[in-house]
Amino acid sequence: MSVVLKPTVNNIINLWFGEDTPIRQYKIKLNQDLWVACQQINRDFSPPSKTDQVEKYRKSDKVAFAKAVQLQIGYITSDN
Repeated sequence: MSVVLKPTVNNIINLWFGEDTPIRQYKIKLNQDLWVACQQINRDFSPPSKTDQVEKYRKSDKVAFAKAVQLQIGYITSDN
């Protein structure tokens, strides 16, 4: 079973914010570049809602995070 993820907004949200399960750990293992990009963005990410607790992130915060990851890995450009 191959689980190489396309770096879509939903895939990034599920990978980063999803519940920690063996399947998620397997996806992280197979998508190291995407996981590293998530870690890099997480260091300096400031959500639009200004909340400081990940558990209180709104959908818009998670989408902004995912788009920042996409930009980091070059999946989208700042022109999009």
